[in-house]
Order: sequence, then structure tokens, then C-alpha cells
Amino acid sequence: MRLWRWSVLLLLGAATAAFGGRLSFQERAAVQESLSRVHPRMRASWLRQHGIEDPYYTAMRSSDSGQGLREVGRWSYGPSYDVDGRTTPSETLVALARGSGVSLLRFSRQDSLSIQLLSDINAEGLTGHVKVVDTLLYLSSGRGLEIYDISDEQNPVRLSWTPIPLNDFALQDSLVYAIGDSFRIYNVSNPAAPVFRGACLDSGDVVSVAGHTAFLGGRWGLYVLDVTNPSSPHRIGSWGSAVEQVLARGHLCYATTFNPNVPGEITFHILDVANPSLPYQIGSLDSVGGYGVYLVDTLAYCSGDADLIRFSIVSVADSTRPRALSTIDEGGWGMGMWASGLAQAAFGAFHWGGLYVFDTRNTSNPVRDTFLLDADAAIDISIDNGRAYVADLMSGLKILDVHDPTRPSTLGSYDTAGQPPSMASAIARDSFAFVDWFWFRVVDVSDPTHATAAGQLGLFNPPEDMVLRDSFACVAEAHRFQIVNVARPRQPVLVGSCVTGDATFASLCVQETLAFVGNYVGDVVNVRSPTSPQVVGHFGLGCNISVRDTFAFLATGDPTLLVYSVADPTQPRLIDSVDVGTNSLYCVEPVGSLLYAGNDDGVRVVDASDVHNMRVRGYATAPDAAGRLSYASPYLYAACGEAGTCIFESTQVGVAEPKQLAGEQARKGASVVRRVLNLEVGSRQHTAYRAELLDVSGRKVMNLHSGANDVRALAPGVYFVREAQVQAQAQAIRKVIKLK
Repeated sequence: MRLWRWSVLLLLGAATAAFGGRLSFQERAAVQESLSRVHPRMRASWLRQHGIEDPYYTAMRSSDSGQGLREVGRWSYGPSYDVDGRTTPSETLVALARGSGVSLLRFSRQDSLSIQLLSDINAEGLTGHVKVVDTLLYLSSGRGLEIYDISDEQNPVRLSWTPIPLNDFALQDSLVYAIGDSFRIYNVSNPAAPVFRGACLDSGDVVSVAGHTAFLGGRWGLYVLDVTNPSSPHRIGSWGSAVEQVLARGHLCYATTFNPNVPGEITFHILDVANPSLPYQIGSLDSVGGYGVYLVDTLAYCSGDADLIRFSIVSVADSTRPRALSTIDEGGWGMGMWASGLAQAAFGAFHWGGLYVFDTRNTSNPVRDTFLLDADAAIDISIDNGRAYVADLMSGLKILDVHDPTRPSTLGSYDTAGQPPSMASAIARDSFAFVDWFWFRVVDVSDPTHATAAGQLGLFNPPEDMVLRDSFACVAEAHRFQIVNVARPRQPVLVGSCVTGDATFASLCVQETLAFVGNYVGDVVNVRSPTSPQVVGHFGLGCNISVRDTFAFLATGDPTLLVYSVADPTQPRLIDSVDVGTNSLYCVEPVGSLLYAGNDDGVRVVDASDVHNMRVRGYATAPDAAGRLSYASPYLYAACGEAGTCIFESTQVGVAEPKQLAGEQARKGASVVRRVLNLEVGSRQHTAYRAELLDVSGRKVMNLHSGANDVRALAPGVYFVREAQVQAQAQAIRKVIKLK
């Protein structure tokens, strides 16, 4: 029996070599489902032979580039979260964590301020904290800890990625102390291969380490952990509540707390932790502190927070009586802080404001020298003549050069400098871009490096999505749909308007004489006459709408993609739906017979050649949700919120059939089934014939017969049909993928 079992496994190994082509998203899920039911020893062998990742048993995984779509480039600018650096007598290197990456910059102060962008690093997730130690860069995100070699600052090389979601981390000697849903310790003496040392269940938002003690801060207060033995960290004390930042040095711990009931009420504390199990306060100072605190000798540089936007320098020479030397009110939320005594400068990561540089030669009167790399969440994107126009929420319009989509770069911007309201829509054609900011705005982008205001028009509400048709701009906004004549872009004229369903968001798709407005009711507007648009139909539910031919595809915010017939636009009719396998679906971009659906973790590819039998055929992951999509052949551009802009290209979205194998009876290609497995028996001259269905472990799960076999009771996964002709002593194996 054991010999028979291993012979079957060998046959399965040969058959599963046919997995060579890319699997669809649902087929991949079926493969993973099978692996979860197989003994780990067999699973490991299976993985090695066929290159399929197993999230349950693979600790270090490479990035998943997806199936059917592949990321080719990213403009990863977004909110600035943290900053760190190193200073030598010859230069200061600054690392700014922003969006879904890190920018490395060279700073020097001679007669004037000079900052040079050296390189950008695209991270796996939205960046959290960054630390520079000699020639290494450590970066944390919601997708793990990444370590880079930055000895060549213009060509960083990733050494390792540990996919454990992190809130913060601290470094001491060759150990990383990481905090997420639990506390973990890793040995990084070999940065290319971090080794797990120990963990405990305590969690938090921030962490700092001094000696053999770790300090964890969060809304519930400060936890003190003994890390003398890295394999057995454990809590030994606690203090306070609502801790925003913590920084330990020697026998002192500096902590910022906030009052959750009073916005802007923060306090800077100094604790004596000589006895770490009994920390106690020895000094405090109101209205300073925040998310970022950095110590240089007897000075603490504090960034402020979302409610108290204030950069402060505090003297801690007398630990019992900290004293504010200076404060500066600044725009943006202070997220992180780093300072260099040698360079006599402080650097702040100020959310949408980017990197703020302060001249601190006079600590009683610091001066903000400059700010750069300002950016926020990418909300909308439009492609025109090799440029991408991005509506960047609090930072205005960003203009990118995407002639080489693998290396998108910033050409210029029309900044809003964080002034509300935010920007949510952008579209461009030739020398002009149209955006929303307070009103409908026209921006001259003939010289993208110096974009200038060219005109404006006060509408009922700020535009939330726009479409250009000939000399008209169709505008969707809360409560209203409007048409603007932009034949003379510097003098836009409102020509038509109508009331639509109540909405706090809107999307827009225009096809011939109909406009489809995605809001809380989903309106269909007749735009045959631009001067008198009229609402003629409703979908009756909140949605984002795209249209192909006479079919409307609706993303309603849940995992289900809906298809309506709009052959009669006055009465849209639901005809089918498909679950795309994600938590939330935000937008749909039809391209030929495919639908690209933006969701909370990237993009799904849906085959809609038959709208009555749509199937998910591929996907691509992104560091943040894809809220708006724009297709410019052959690339798909995604506005990915705080991750910036991601650029994808299609790879292969069909089910790849395995190669035919030689033999008396050629093994057939893969079958994909849900409810019924149809089987045609072999040659009728063989009276002794049998067919069986095996799972991936070689176990028979059912006998098969010629015709339709009901497989609804089987779990999703990979199976194999074994057909045997006893008299001829011949058999054939073929693969079957059973979906839900």
C-alpha cells in the first residue's frame, strides 16, 4: 500500500508539472486550499518542485507581483511619516519615509541650503519608520521589515524582507525590537537573513530600547519589558496612559502623552527608569511633544502632532525641569523628527508638507529653511501625451513624466499647500489641466515645470470627477451634474446643469449621449443637449459606474461587481454579478473584454467577454487601495491613495493549458470545474475500465463514471483524474481545479 501511495505521488508530481502557466486568482486560491490540507513534509516538497508559495509555512517570502498584471513602475510619493539620517564631516544623508517608499537625500549647508535627491526606494507597503545605521537602511511598514544596503546611495539594494506587519521598531547592537500585534525580537547580525529570537504578546504603537529594557507605548500607556534574554522578553512594569511617543536613554525615558478628550492637549514627560519595574515621573512640560521626538545631547526636538502642529526645541539639561526654548507653528502634521548637531539642522516629516528643514544654529530662534517632496494621497489620475496628472488630496495637482513607465518622475505641480478643501479630481488635454480646488479650476501646463492658474468657475459644489468630451467638460459633484464649455480654456462657461442624487462622493462615465453618475443612487443623465442635461434613470444604489456597449459595471464598495443592462437607460436592469474576492471594490475600468477592478489591496482582472459568466482571471497587489484607474495602452495607471501611483502592464490572464505529454494516451489539459465534472471514458474496446478522483495527497476521494459527476461536496482545490484500462495496463492522469 505504501509503495502504491508513493507511485501515485510520483504520477502527481509529473502531472502537476503542468502548472507551469500562470494561474487565475481563483485557481491560485484553490491551490492554496489544497496545500492547507496536506501534511507539511509533503507540502514543503510540493512547494520546492512547483514554486508555489504557502503563507502558513513560508516565513520569508518574496513580493507577489500578481497574476495577469505586473507592476512595472511606481511614483510612490505620499504623506511623509518619518525621517532619519547620518552625519559625517563631509555630508549629511537624510532618509525620508513617505508614501510607499523612502527618498535618500544629500544635505549640505555652506553659503546656502542645498538638497540633492539621490534615489528613491519602493517599499512593499505604506512606510512607517526608518532608521539609518552606517551603510544600512531599516524600513518598517504594514507589510514587514525591510533592510537595504545603501553603501551606494544612488543604487540601494534590498537585502531582506521579513513579512511581519509592524507599527514601529528599535535597533540596539545586532538586534531589532519590533512592535505590531505583538512584540518580537530578531537578530540582524546578518542583515540578509534576520533570525527570530523571541516574542511576547504585549503590543503597542511605538517602541524604544535602552540596555536590557524595552519601552512600548500606546493608548493604554507605557509597558516596560525585560529583554535581558531575547528569547524570553516579558513585562515588568507600566506607567501612565495615552502615550504618543517614547524615547529611552540611559536611566531616563522621555514620553509624550495626549488627552484623547481634548484635541491639542499634549504633555512632554521625563521618567526615571533606573528601576525599570517602577518608572516614575521627575519632570514634565505642557503643550510640547508629539509623534516625533529626537534627542541630541541636552536638547529634545519635537514635531508636534495632528492637533498641535508645532515644532519645538526643549532643553532637558535639568531633567526635573524641562524648558521650551522655542516653538514654531507649521502646516502639516508632525510625524517624525531627526536632528544633526554637526549640520546644525533639524528635519521633520510633516505629512502632506513633506520634508521640513529647520536651521537650528540659534536654538532660541530656529528658522524653517525650506520644505520639499510635499505629497498626499493620490485620489485621481489622468493620462495625456506621456504625462500623468494626479489629484493629490492636500497637495494639489502633481504632473508626472511617464514616457518611461518604469521610471516615472515629477515634472511639476500646482500646489494647494495643504489648504482645504482637498483635491479629488484631475483631467488634462494638451496644454491645459482641469482640477477641483474650491471651484472648477483650469491650469496651464504647457510648461509642466511651472504650472500656473489659467481660469476658474464657481460651481454648485467642488467637482468630484470629470470627463472631457470634445469642447465640453462633464462634471459630477455632490447633488449635481454640470456641463462646462472649455472651448476657451481660460474662460470656462457653465452651459448646463441638473440635480442628481445626494452624495458625498461621485464618479462619472460618459458614453455617447449618456452620462453615468456614481453616487448614492446611481444616476443616468441624458447629455444629448449640453444646455439641458436631464436625469432619465437610476440604479437605486450607491456605486462607481463604468460602461461598455450596453452594459454598466458597478462597484458598490463590497466585494461584488454588478452588471446591469442599460440598453434602456431609463430602466437599468441587473443581469449578473461576480464576487472578486476582496473586502472592498472601488472602481472599474473596462478595456476590451476585460474589466480592471480597483480594490483595497490592488487590482483584480475580470473576464467579461460573457457578462453572464464573468470570472476573475488575474490580480496585482499594491501597497494601498486602488481608488481610481486610467488605461493608456498598454499600461494601467492606478491612483493608490497614500502609496502614490502604481503602473501595471498586462501579462497573461487566461488559464494556461499544460503541455501535452507523450504516452499511449496523452494527458489532457487542466479542467476548471465548480459543480459538475464531465468525463468521457477511454476506448470502449476495453471492458475493464475505471476512473477515480484523487486529491493532492494521492487519496481517492470518489469513483467517477462516464458523463456528469457531481463534485459540489468537494472542497475547493486541486484534484487529479486517474483513468485506468486494466487489460492494457495503461493509465492516464489529468489535473482538475475545483473552485467554490
